[in-house]
Amino acid sequence: MSITKNIQSIRSEISPSITLVAVTKNRTAEEIKEAVRAGVTDIGESRLRELPEFPQNITKHFIGRLQSNKVREVVRSFDMIQSVDRLKLAQKIDEECRKIDKIMPVLIQVNTSDEPQKGGVPLSDAGNLIKEVSKFKNIQLRGLMTLAVRSDDENKIRSCFKKLKQLFDQIKNSSFELRSPSFNVLSMGMSEDYRIAIEEGATMIRLGRGVFED
Repeated sequence: MSITKNIQSIRSEISPSITLVAVTKNRTAEEIKEAVRAGVTDIGESRLRELPEFPQNITKHFIGRLQSNKVREVVRSFDMIQSVDRLKLAQKIDEECRKIDKIMPVLIQVNTSDEPQKGGVPLSDAGNLIKEVSKFKNIQLRGLMTLAVRSDDENKIRSCFKKLKQLFDQIKNSSFELRSPSFNVLSMGMSEDYRIAIEEGATMIRLGRGVFED
């Protein structure tokens, strides 16, 4: 199956309101261009690298673990950062954005699986981090992101997504008003589990193999 057919197939089974982010790690420029020609408007990268030229309507998401010494380049190269999981990182993003008069949309990455090898703020600390990040003038807090546990047990996967949706709803309904009314992104679900994520309320899915492989 071609990349175009993969994208058409995915689009046919998801709501138009769900954003499909094509994860381009290790993909060639031609593969990425084919995905864009097939209608992909959002791409996700987990590292800094040379990317092909895109039309203006393409949104570039940074979705990997972000080290402080890479923030300057990422802020200048990407349109959204999905992996903010600590206050010092947010401070650095705000600082670099201020230098170039840019407002950076970000997602708070939450570790809903309690796996120490995964990035993300612990669920118990997420509320405090969200409150602090929402105060930065050069950051636009858009929502939350998580990676589910890798497991054959669907209940364990579903539990990760349920936890994030519950936190998302709590924040939306909380007494502390977020500065941004556009806190509306729930980024969860990858190629192997995006259908479960959608059932649990995802508004954005991040697919690599599902887009680029048979």
